[in-house]
Amino acid sequence: MREVGNGRYQLVRELGRGGMGAVWLGLDTMLGREVAVKELMVPGGVPHDERAVYQERVLREARIASRLADPAVVTVYDLIKEHDQTYIVMELIKGPTLTELVDRDGPLSTAAVAALAGQLLSALEAAHESGVVHRDVKPGNVMVPVKGSAKLTDFGIAQALDDPRLTATGSLIGSPAYMSPERVSGGAASPAWDMWALGATLFFAAEGRGAFERDSTSATILAVMTERPEPRLTSGPLVELIMGLLEPDPGLRLRAPQAQQLINRIAGQSQPVDLPTQRVSPSPRPVKRGRAMAIGVGLSLPVLVGAVVFLVLNQGSLFGLTGGRAGSGNTTTSTTVPAASSRAMQPVLTVGPDGDIKSELLGAYRESCINNWIPAKGVPDPKSRVGCYGPHDVEWLDSILVNAEPEKDVPYPSLEELARRGGSECTQKFLSAEVTGQNKEDTLRYWVIVPTATAWQLKTTSGGYRTSDRIIYCFVGKADGGKLTDPVVADK
Repeated sequence: MREVGNGRYQLVRELGRGGMGAVWLGLDTMLGREVAVKELMVPGGVPHDERAVYQERVLREARIASRLADPAVVTVYDLIKEHDQTYIVMELIKGPTLTELVDRDGPLSTAAVAALAGQLLSALEAAHESGVVHRDVKPGNVMVPVKGSAKLTDFGIAQALDDPRLTATGSLIGSPAYMSPERVSGGAASPAWDMWALGATLFFAAEGRGAFERDSTSATILAVMTERPEPRLTSGPLVELIMGLLEPDPGLRLRAPQAQQLINRIAGQSQPVDLPTQRVSPSPRPVKRGRAMAIGVGLSLPVLVGAVVFLVLNQGSLFGLTGGRAGSGNTTTSTTVPAASSRAMQPVLTVGPDGDIKSELLGAYRESCINNWIPAKGVPDPKSRVGCYGPHDVEWLDSILVNAEPEKDVPYPSLEELARRGGSECTQKFLSAEVTGQNKEDTLRYWVIVPTATAWQLKTTSGGYRTSDRIIYCFVGKADGGKLTDPVVADK
């Protein structure tokens, strides 16, 4: 049996292993109690000159956690460095992770989600008040013991707002399905990151499934950037809480006081909620200096995300594209598209021979109303163009000309870029005064349809014309799937 700390701690058996180390069940022979011992293990293939980054990450984990004092944070007992190894000795939590609990027993009850939300929010407030962003809030980093508070674990990749970032060369650590859109886009660290991740974690707890988890990393990131999740099992104030935390715009996202008021409502303490109604800068809380009363740290281990994906994303590839609006007669170059969002936006679809919609006719329906056709995966070409003052399913909302020279070879920007551009501009048009109706985010829905790489490619028609499809299409219809009977877009 291995021993560390000059023989004080015996490593009984391994509890778990991840990209940066292993966690052992340990025995404190001096006090006769069980503990958890986290052992640093530098991932294979890391150059020798970068090993210090991983070493510092574990040391920083203990330092950051030592600034926190909250029952929802795991307590650290000891930090040991011996034989070129580093160990953190911490409180042993006997219970499953939230991931394991939900996988085993299914979604939590509303009351249980409210209790969990309050405990995790308390832990995050303690971190944010100390000037720390956790950066990896997710179900796998939440321990749920049989008794007592849930515990937010793994501050191993937390970022102190007043310290330099410790990120290995060519990689960014975290879990894509629980990263906020502005974080994926390369924004500065902010407490708003953690509030988004809290919302995604509560969605998982209440719904039994991840809001943005997809089959691949790129698909997951695309979902984070372009989709609004649809709760199926959740209702009332809990939906307000979860969706308020998952607001893509960090300036409109719920902050801790508003989240706490909603949690109180869910728990039966009826109180009005002052939701944010205008943009605010998501600035960090001021750092409180002083002696910490407890030390917290986590058990779960971070996920190292592929370097290539994040090198692309962090260079801002989700923002600027060359182009203008179809038919506008002008273009812009490398412009930054401001983020926009609405709960009425549907998941982004693709159009092209290999797309969700295998059509080459959408451009012909500009400024039209269409009957017996609703954008969806696998639907055929639209067939029936009708007058907008009679029954119709959808109507044209906007067209965005991504590249103004469809007869020339131009590289495909990437699906993520097109989805970002289309989501932002279609949303802005939908939210503008050009779309009529009261409570339109509740009564209407809209679709963003972007060309595939195949549709984008230059090709020669039978008539000798060189052409390509480099337009993003936006359509609008009723939220309940019913017929529109009057135009909702101006100038129809």
